Amino acid sequence: MPRKGFQSSVKVKDAVKGEVSAVFSTFDVIDKDNEVTMSDAIKDGEEFVVSAYGHTSWAGELPVGKGKIRTTKSEAIADMQFFMDTTQGRDTFNAVAELAKSGLGEWSYGFDVLDAQPGVFDGKDVRVLTGLKVFEVSPVLVGAGVNTRTLSVKSASGKSDAGRAAYNAAIRPHTTATDNGDWNATKVKSAIPGNASIADLRSVYAWHSPDGDPEAKSSYKFAHHDGVDGAANIRACITGIAILNGAIGGTGIPDADRRGVYNHLASHLEDAKRAVPELRADLSPSSLKFADECAAVLASVSSLRERAEEVHTLRASKGRTMSSASVEMLEWLDGELRRLKALIDTPQEDMAREYMRFTLTNMIGNRNA
Repeated sequence: MPRKGFQSSVKVKDAVKGEVSAVFSTFDVIDKDNEVTMSDAIKDGEEFVVSAYGHTSWAGELPVGKGKIRTTKSEAIADMQFFMDTTQGRDTFNAVAELAKSGLGEWSYGFDVLDAQPGVFDGKDVRVLTGLKVFEVSPVLVGAGVNTRTLSVKSASGKSDAGRAAYNAAIRPHTTATDNGDWNATKVKSAIPGNASIADLRSVYAWHSPDGDPEAKSSYKFAHHDGVDGAANIRACITGIAILNGAIGGTGIPDADRRGVYNHLASHLEDAKRAVPELRADLSPSSLKFADECAAVLASVSSLRERAEEVHTLRASKGRTMSSASVEMLEWLDGELRRLKALIDTPQEDMAREYMRFTLTNMIGNRNA
């Protein structure tokens, strides 16, 4: 029975009912076993046994819980119920919860390989797993996988302040698709369903307030994905780093969390083969390089557009329009942006004019010959 383990960033909500959600497999990445689990390899809705610590249920220890698999585009999640009316189930749950308080804990799972073949992934020879039967999931000391984590531990009440501090503020980097399309944070946030799970919210944002409700959108900052389980947006990642570097008045998060959020956003830019701006210690405007200044202005304009949309919607709901002074300044801003665009377009336009002159000269010359 092969087993695959994963380092886990544990997050605890409560410690009464014994419900735990943990990512136990990350798709489309090379793990420490030099294997890649494809996104359709693990069956959604499949039930499994929660093993005693370190897979010891295979050696005769009683199982400590049961669970069901829930899959997304990028991960397989184990929704588990620990047997809190048994000593071993309760003790294992408490160990998971205590490790979570320090951001510790890893997970592993036992499975049969139904379908696999050799392949090449990111230029490396690997074994590609395309079909797995998961029998059990177990908390372990050391695992082999990539970016798994306990998502939540629930009580009967569903909410408690007791375990929230165990949620790391900066959400760990993860590998997803990327895109360079338009970015509208307001629309992205509005489209997140009201019943979104913690896993859903963490698939959109890069930071969560340790003091906030992990099931509330208002507890999160630095949205940068195109919706739940969507691709990471390059523009959002670049402007997010600009905000970390002091754009639009700063981050609104503790300084201690800047590096973690930066690592998250930077990892997406690296996946997209894009240059990654530095995380600057000096946040004064005079220390900006030109590219950093462009990113800062982009972040400011994006923030202004979001604010303008809010003002427009609010005034429209009251039968009013935006003030003439505000409209005038937005028109001035549009003019400045058009001048910037001209700087980009001018070289190409000059080349086009020279080409047309060259073509016309040759045409006239040929006619006169």
